[in-house]
Amino acid sequence: MREFDRREFIKTGCLAVAGLGLFPGCSVTRGLSGVKIGVIDINNRYGGLARIADIEAVEKAARIGFDGVEITFGGADEDGILRLAREERQQLYLDELSRHGIEAAGTHLFILHDNLLKDPDDHLARQWVEQAIPATANLNTKVILLPFFGDGALETRDEMNYVADLVGELATEAENHGVVLGLENSLSAEDNMRILERADSSAVQVYYDVGNSLLFGHNIYDEIRWLGSEHICQFHLKDNPHYMGEGEIDFEEVFNAISEIGYEGWLILETTSPTGDREADLRRNLEFTRRMIQDT
Repeated sequence: MREFDRREFIKTGCLAVAGLGLFPGCSVTRGLSGVKIGVIDINNRYGGLARIADIEAVEKAARIGFDGVEITFGGADEDGILRLAREERQQLYLDELSRHGIEAAGTHLFILHDNLLKDPDDHLARQWVEQAIPATANLNTKVILLPFFGDGALETRDEMNYVADLVGELATEAENHGVVLGLENSLSAEDNMRILERADSSAVQVYYDVGNSLLFGHNIYDEIRWLGSEHICQFHLKDNPHYMGEGEIDFEEVFNAISEIGYEGWLILETTSPTGDREADLRRNLEFTRRMIQDT
């Protein structure tokens, strides 16, 4: 009897235990024909600029060759409305996206680094999500990234339960708009699954960042397979401060895992610039990503 290689073992294991529900996202569908490659508009330019949605990023993303751009919500105006929540601002983006032939690849509530969803006394955090839901739908995209890092990191079971209940409540409106709330955080796949199960809505999923998972000591490859496409709404790809493929992450294994779960969605680059030439470095990482998709 011949030996199974690792990939065959994973497939066979999925088939054997699928009926037992041991692996929540277990799938044997392969292929990456349905994925698109985008880039976050701020491209790691954190600080003041990150609070202002940069519409110039649309032209830059198209010029480099991306299929789309993940758009950050800026801060609020004097009336307490997020700038990108204004319909006129959304229309400017739609016109610019159409002009350059690319798409909105989701939105990113960066302001949640300032107003924390885990804080019961910070009512603005919930308000920003409520504003972002219809705005995201109006941009013809579906995933809102909700970040939980720094002071907003989820560290206790009580914080996780509070956030699960909160996003569970917000999920009704998200479902009505065809939008998914993507949770990006420092937690393990198991802790994220506890939040998803408590929230009890398909409109609450994990926004999986491979670089963050490495940083926080999680097994990227097993976690992707364990969560599956049912629970991962979108990916951030990076291995900062390195070029993709030249750091610690085994991207061949990352793309194998993404393929094996049958994921069809956006892969968003959130890479730094080793040389300081942002466009050249983004183009290099984009070319690497396209090669990996082609070879998987």
